[in-house]
Amino acid sequence: MLTSPIPMSRSRIEQADFDALIAERGGRWYQACLRITGDPGLAEDAVQDALLKAWHRRDQFRAAAELSTWVHRIAINAAIDLLRRDRRHPEAVVDAEPVTEEGPADHQHQQQMGRDLDSALTQLTEVERVCFVLKHLQQWRLEEIASAQAATLGSVKQALFRALKKLRVSMEPWRNPA
Repeated sequence: MLTSPIPMSRSRIEQADFDALIAERGGRWYQACLRITGDPGLAEDAVQDALLKAWHRRDQFRAAAELSTWVHRIAINAAIDLLRRDRRHPEAVVDAEPVTEEGPADHQHQQQMGRDLDSALTQLTEVERVCFVLKHLQQWRLEEIASAQAATLGSVKQALFRALKKLRVSMEPWRNPA
């Protein structure tokens, strides 16, 4: 398990560092790509593309950044690119489980909420889903989303508004637990 980022003084990425990072973070990158694409096959392809791109462009990595963050960003962009190329709309998102540090009951609760959110995300349009995931799950700024989507800031805001409106209805049981 990679317990610390690559030291700032090293600008070269070593194979062992890269392998350790894949072992530690690969699942998270897959989950993020799965939530973007809604398709397990596309998510796998996005992660694979991202890892190949990161490895081939490792000389462009700036040591001031964290390697995991850099690869995560490449994976998200790869998922968006694949989604643009493959316009199939997903029917379900599978195996997307939130990461939690809580006990078994809390973990089960979080898993169910994650499954419900994944189900609700499939009800959004592609642009709504991508904008929502990037903004609220990946913490991107609106300007970054607009740039990645080749869209205006206004259209991103509209997509987020529509997504939130739909998700409020779908996730209502989680807002007001009985």
